[in-house]
Amino acid sequence: NPVAAFVTVVQVARPLLAALAGADLPAEVAVPVQAGFSYRKKAGRREYVRVTLQAAKDGTLEAVKFRQDGAGVISSLVETHGLIELPEDVTEISSGTPVNFLSYATIMSGV
Repeated sequence: NPVAAFVTVVQVARPLLAALAGADLPAEVAVPVQAGFSYRKKAGRREYVRVTLQAAKDGTLEAVKFRQDGAGVISSLVETHGLIELPEDVTEISSGTPVNFLSYATIMSGV
């Protein structure tokens, strides 16, 4: 599952290895955007949804979910702009919900 491996490396392994090496990684800066999709997930687990940013009808930034789910869809990493992080306590979002967007450029900075 290449997508799951990517997310695990950038969100868990990379910060851990940097800390063990005594390095400081730049803080991730999440950009608030609105969800342009509805989504449900199980409580108690954090999920990262691959998204592309686009202008919504009202001119604000909107995150649009990649058309396919699945941790093995590696093309989703090159066809999207970043991730929406859904914390453990969130079980559902609907279109228009404010969410935090992490660009691939931001989460890969300092590599």
